[in-house]
Amino acid sequence: MVKHRIHIITTLCVGMLLLLTAWIHGAPSDRIRVYFEGEYRTASVESVRNEGVSYVSLADFAELLDIRSTYNPQNKKLVLRVGSCSIKVTAMNPFIAVDDRVYQMALPTLDISDRIYVPFALFLDTVGEVFPEKLDFDPDRETLRIVRAHTNITGIEVEEKLNGSLIRIVTSRSFSESDIATSYSRGWLNVTIFGGLLDTLRMGSDRTVGIVNRIVPFQFENSAQVSFRLNREIGDQKVFVGEGEVLISMRNAKEFDTALMNTADADRKRWLIDRIILDPGHGGKDPGCIGRQGTKEKDINLDIARRLKDLLRKRLDVEVLMTRDNDTFIGLKERTKFANSKDGKLFISIHCNANPSSRARGYSTYILGTSRTQQALDVAEAENSVIELEEDVEAYEEFENAAHILNSIAQNTHLKESEDLARMINESFKRKTTLSMFYNGIYQNIFYVLIGAAMPKVLVETAFLSNTGDERFLRVRTNRQKIAEALYDSIRLFKEKYEQGIG
Repeated sequence: MVKHRIHIITTLCVGMLLLLTAWIHGAPSDRIRVYFEGEYRTASVESVRNEGVSYVSLADFAELLDIRSTYNPQNKKLVLRVGSCSIKVTAMNPFIAVDDRVYQMALPTLDISDRIYVPFALFLDTVGEVFPEKLDFDPDRETLRIVRAHTNITGIEVEEKLNGSLIRIVTSRSFSESDIATSYSRGWLNVTIFGGLLDTLRMGSDRTVGIVNRIVPFQFENSAQVSFRLNREIGDQKVFVGEGEVLISMRNAKEFDTALMNTADADRKRWLIDRIILDPGHGGKDPGCIGRQGTKEKDINLDIARRLKDLLRKRLDVEVLMTRDNDTFIGLKERTKFANSKDGKLFISIHCNANPSSRARGYSTYILGTSRTQQALDVAEAENSVIELEEDVEAYEEFENAAHILNSIAQNTHLKESEDLARMINESFKRKTTLSMFYNGIYQNIFYVLIGAAMPKVLVETAFLSNTGDERFLRVRTNRQKIAEALYDSIRLFKEKYEQGIG
């Protein structure tokens, strides 16, 4: 009851403070009514009036449109991400930056309780066309009418490069590489985007831009296709997917000069698997699972990783980095951050399994994806629970957001390679260890330690410490060496397969 009263009093005080601040600015608090055309719902957004002008909290406006916003209290800047565009607004400042273009409103923004309020009508007049929705604000009636956009493909840009051309398809939602299909025939490059929606009247063009002579859009029931008539032959084309864009890179069909060939060779060699990140799970204050004989998972993981590191360095002549090389606690996000900062080409997280049933035993591999079995769910829950030991637990709040997780999975551009590596690991375990009779399979799940790693990545559960037979197996050094040998063999095979054709 006391806590409830304190909460009520605190809420009232915050509200009074906001009203007082608005009054100091000569801006009584009010609300703008919001109507979503064609939808059976309404809303409202807080506004304040200053010298007869309605100002709206930009953060509240972003939330209304489901737009991601970021506020920096140090420099009092707020950034909105609208498709591939960024809109930057500064407190007490009339200038708005949209990517590299700067616009000026007739009035500056307000800073009320560390929140940026924009003169709403002027803001929409200045940058309203950036938003995919149609926004119709009536300042006299204090109403905003929103007409939702029925497209998610919003623009096309063509750039000429020294060794080819680049087509950028601008989108208002994120697609994955598996959503994109391309084909080239008789001078036409066809790009199909599954789930794509476009305006066929606005998107088509007969204007020549670089390599493109004509753009012909098609809208189908479940996909959109954009066909580009090209004015010269092209070599290979590659698709890259980023936030708010789909990129199609096309190389010229003609021979490169020596300098360009050297550049192309250097570009190809970027894909050599020459730096491998090993991640011994748990460590420090986090022992992981503990067997009946007192075997700690963190020790087993580290020993296998060290053995694997020696094998890779001696036999493959690659650089091997470890997220931890001693009994240290490392946060899950820090492990992935380390792998990316070191430009890793493979990420292998090594673990031991556990189960309430002591009969469960054997090995399994996991890749990033959605859970399909209860076993995969249980393993992910156990591995992800490590965040409770971290100092900054709030850093993982975004992982509780389903949209964020699904977006991370959708942008998992190395899924095929990760699946191949997981399959090779399982086959190597069968050949190299007596665990082969207890193979549990390849699973997908949401492992926090795999989210964000920009490379093929797998999580390996070598055996069950909760099973006395598996625990005895893991306590023997020669058996841990066999596991390291199995992992080495799979990495060697993976490297050979994916480096074919790279000079």
